[in-house]
Amino acid sequence: MSLLSHRLLKECAKAVDKKSCALRWIDLYASQYILDNFTTAEQTISDEFVALTVLCSFVSSRGQTYLDLNELPLDVLPSYCFDDIAVTQRVQNVCNLPLVRYIKTDATVEFPLGNEAYQNGKNIAQPLIQWNQRLYLARYWRLQHILEQWLFDQARTSQTLNDSHKHALQRQLKNVFSLSDENNLSSDIDWQAVAAAHTLLQNFCIITGGPGTGKTTTAASILFLLMQRHTLQIKEGVVSCKRLSVRLLAPTGKAAVKLADSIRHQIVTIENRLLGADLKSVRMSDCLPETGETIHRFLYECGALRESLNQHKAFSSAEVLLGKQESQKAQIDIIMIDEASMIDLALMVELIKVISQGTQVILLGDHHQLPAVEPGQVFASMVERYASKAYPSEFANSLSTLTSFSVNELTQGSLISAVGMPMNKSTNTGQASTCSAPINLINQFHPLCQLRKTYRFSGDLKAAAEQIKTGDFKAFKQQFSNSETAVRWQALKGEETHLLTIISAYQPYFELRRNGGTLAALSKEFELFQLLCSTHEGPVGVKRMNELIENHYVYQESAQRKNASGLYHGKAILVTRNHPHLGIYNGDIGFVISQQTDSADLAIHFPVKNQQAIIVAPGRLREWQPAYAMTVHKSQGSEYQQVGVVLADYAQELLSRALLYTALTRSKERCDIWSNSAALERAFETL
Repeated sequence: MSLLSHRLLKECAKAVDKKSCALRWIDLYASQYILDNFTTAEQTISDEFVALTVLCSFVSSRGQTYLDLNELPLDVLPSYCFDDIAVTQRVQNVCNLPLVRYIKTDATVEFPLGNEAYQNGKNIAQPLIQWNQRLYLARYWRLQHILEQWLFDQARTSQTLNDSHKHALQRQLKNVFSLSDENNLSSDIDWQAVAAAHTLLQNFCIITGGPGTGKTTTAASILFLLMQRHTLQIKEGVVSCKRLSVRLLAPTGKAAVKLADSIRHQIVTIENRLLGADLKSVRMSDCLPETGETIHRFLYECGALRESLNQHKAFSSAEVLLGKQESQKAQIDIIMIDEASMIDLALMVELIKVISQGTQVILLGDHHQLPAVEPGQVFASMVERYASKAYPSEFANSLSTLTSFSVNELTQGSLISAVGMPMNKSTNTGQASTCSAPINLINQFHPLCQLRKTYRFSGDLKAAAEQIKTGDFKAFKQQFSNSETAVRWQALKGEETHLLTIISAYQPYFELRRNGGTLAALSKEFELFQLLCSTHEGPVGVKRMNELIENHYVYQESAQRKNASGLYHGKAILVTRNHPHLGIYNGDIGFVISQQTDSADLAIHFPVKNQQAIIVAPGRLREWQPAYAMTVHKSQGSEYQQVGVVLADYAQELLSRALLYTALTRSKERCDIWSNSAALERAFETL
């Protein structure tokens, strides 16, 4: 790696070394790489160009794929100040910089597609792309372009339903959701039924909803109806294969297994209710995979992302000798992905590369939850794209035909922003279209449906969640400050005696452990409480809180002090790396079990619903941590009876509404939040 040579980069390096700025070393070396590989000795490189390359890399640490020239993070660079000029002038200045490719903004084009050299990512001469007051690194521009092209292709693909199919599916849909024929006279729309109608009409669907809105129930109903549509197509001779090929995916192994188990249970219930003793019909429950799988595992099986998984798989001669590892299109009818808010741009692009053109893709998630750790908030940006757009008239008529709800009510209700669901404006990437593309195709495409009605998430938890989403810190503080409600905010103090109060909820678990609790008992007790931290490091980070918990409840009480491995009967561990050859994935929680308490014969048991546990020798797991305290990011896809949330005031840049909302909504009954006032207010203010 080249040494930093530019004067500005050297000055920034001093601040990074002292940890006095938010920049990372990778931001500086990304800029240096551009200077080394795209500039010549004859070129004069301005400080402004160098500063912009640094910031383009820096914003990726905040999950952004481009630098907004209208909102430059001016406080990040320790030794450079941009001129205080109008954004139009700044955009013009950037256009004139060397190594910046300028793409003209066209009011009729929401994202430029077409015959561009950058389409395949092979002929990009400039490392930076400037379009619509945004400055992209070439890599992220290429990834965004691939996604936008795929979305545009989805807009051109719809399910053709003849009149007989529409009437048959209308009856099936009403039976599934117990709708009456008088629905068109009522404004009380069943958005679960509308979401199901979406999937009958379009190959791509985005379903968003908060906790308790029935996303999994809706997913099961959708799959049942898609099977009924497939049966009709078989009778018409449109398709010949009687079974549908279905894959159920999620970003984490735990979320994938939970999705598959819940859907199978729901579908069997629906089929028993509606099909009864009908043994001739092919049932969707027979088409489901045995279990869900992670997105990474699915990609690996398709030949993508092989380097990211520790799985020994035979390679062909061409792959070994020529380095060809092209991914193959997966011949699948339906792909359903849960917890889609955790998918980043690069992962989404890898996914769509292996999805065949006719595959139906259904994304489930909650756009208010934390986005992906890597750059590109794909799910949130998709939701925002259609949030303020009403259903097109033709599409609304088709939905009305299937559901019997009023066209006007459907059209008005489709405006999510009109029902108090504000979006994060920084994530919008614009809808794909081109000048030459038939605009009516784009205008008729609306894949988004939001589930509104909550079935289990109510009371104080629901009120607190709404206040977090709207950023109403004053109301939250007034209602939940030191109260006896299900949500309680308390001041965070650094003294160990206070921290012991926070972890006191784990006492029943460690009493059970001390008495030699079984795997089933330990697993059940563990799900009653989870401590969530906003940061991994520091005085109230994950590492410190886990140490405090174990020192207080285990090592201090045990006659046998902590051994080299730190293992003991009942220890809960969180896996932090995929181990596909073991059937264990990042985010899975296991328990150390011995035949006798304090025995040296220890193994890690991973509970599997309705199956025997996966048992692994400790030495076979490469990366894990104690599971008593975890980051909010790691908790996504999980639910607990109660949660405790610790917000660190020394890392306020990590705090946001999304983080607090995600932490709160992991709880089914109670949530205790420990934080000082400034840190909590920062979380409410930051989108």
